[in-house]
Amino acid sequence: MKQWTIYLRAVLAMLFWAVTFVWIKVALVTYRPYEIVFLRLLLASVLLFGVTRLFRQSEKVSAKDLRYLMLVAFCEPFMYFIGEANGMQYVSPTLGSLIISTIPLVSALGAWIFLKERIYPLLIVGLLVSFSGVALLSFAEPDLHGTLKGVLLLMVAVFSGMFYGITVRRMTLKYRSLTIVTWQNFFGMLYMLPLFLYFDLGHFLTVRHSAVGLLTIAAMSVFASVGAFLLYTGVIRELGLIRSNVFTNLIPVFTVFLAFFILGERLSLRGAAGVTLTVLGLLISQSHDLRQLRRKRLSKNLSQSGM
Repeated sequence: MKQWTIYLRAVLAMLFWAVTFVWIKVALVTYRPYEIVFLRLLLASVLLFGVTRLFRQSEKVSAKDLRYLMLVAFCEPFMYFIGEANGMQYVSPTLGSLIISTIPLVSALGAWIFLKERIYPLLIVGLLVSFSGVALLSFAEPDLHGTLKGVLLLMVAVFSGMFYGITVRRMTLKYRSLTIVTWQNFFGMLYMLPLFLYFDLGHFLTVRHSAVGLLTIAAMSVFASVGAFLLYTGVIRELGLIRSNVFTNLIPVFTVFLAFFILGERLSLRGAAGVTLTVLGLLISQSHDLRQLRRKRLSKNLSQSGM
């Protein structure tokens, strides 16, 4: 796969996830968090199993790997959502976004320990620069209050994100992205089912349903639960966990631009600086690979010219 197409897939995945931050505000007017996530995963599962059957893309998965895919889904979306959705209730948005933005840093350490991925100096620099950019974006409203319970719940989300990357990386070397994401959504839906039935079924049966809310949930399912994960799973396969995770810092960048263009929110000087640092850090983190690619092309051109 050409390098630029990998980067394009990564950027598109982050854009799809960023849009959900706008859409979820619309859905939450009518529906509760567990309802939204369960319906997203249910629709995604039906859609993906339908596609695999219709286009004969079914891939046989061993019983051992099905158990492993259950672990992937347990990490994300299940435990990640439990940690983030509940933790954000006990901390300020600034503190919450700062804690969540440590996922690329924590994942880099996890990938180095568990996957033996190499960490280059420029990769570390890129991670830190990109994180500083996200921190600047978070400090648009510098409020760092929160409780220990909220921080611990958000740390559950952070480590769930890390272990999702570690577990799914192994599966990307054996199966297609479509297979992985299909089972990930299916098992995630099964994990969410008891929470939906216990907490939100009564509300779902009695609420006055909203066509706009349901369409928004459907859009989140297609673009985020299906599209973004299909794209991102392939990116993890090609780039590895560490370099793939740096792209997640683009989510707040896209969110800022979406708020600017759609909601008419102003982009402050601090916000502009945060966007610049985030993108700069991303470019630095990928520079080692780009150098290697240029060297290969130069070597190939020299060898052809000498023929």
